[in-house]
Amino acid sequence: MFKREEDRKLVQILHSCYVNRSREGEQFIAEHVFSYQISGTLHMDDGHKTHVFQEGDFRFCKRNNLVKFNKLPPENGEFKSISVRLDQQTLRDFSIEYGFDAVKKQDSEIIQLLKPDPLYKSYMESLAPYQLKRPDEKLLSLKLREAI
Repeated sequence: MFKREEDRKLVQILHSCYVNRSREGEQFIAEHVFSYQISGTLHMDDGHKTHVFQEGDFRFCKRNNLVKFNKLPPENGEFKSISVRLDQQTLRDFSIEYGFDAVKKQDSEIIQLLKPDPLYKSYMESLAPYQLKRPDEKLLSLKLREAI
């Protein structure tokens, strides 16, 4: 899918914006994703449950799952979200560096609403400057590690 490793890394922080129209479809979630709903409403169906996310919600989606989605902008507004893909290599490197050991896989929901936290909000706000300008590789690595 990506021609070079650098291309894959550049899409680890994704901004989504739709104006005055909804968008629906299916998405295979290949990597864990930490997301923030800036505006609008997002409906996600993981095959077991339908989740609805509103402005200000944080979510975590587990990797290797197929979901259906419907992105709805607010009336006369924009649907906006920001997502951070946490790839396996970055997670492994972080685990090795900080001495975390893998534990047996725990059963949990595919999509999880996270409790609001000021640290989550400030982290997501710190990504706003990269909506128009892609960070260099070192800065991107730091922002991914910060998310973990």
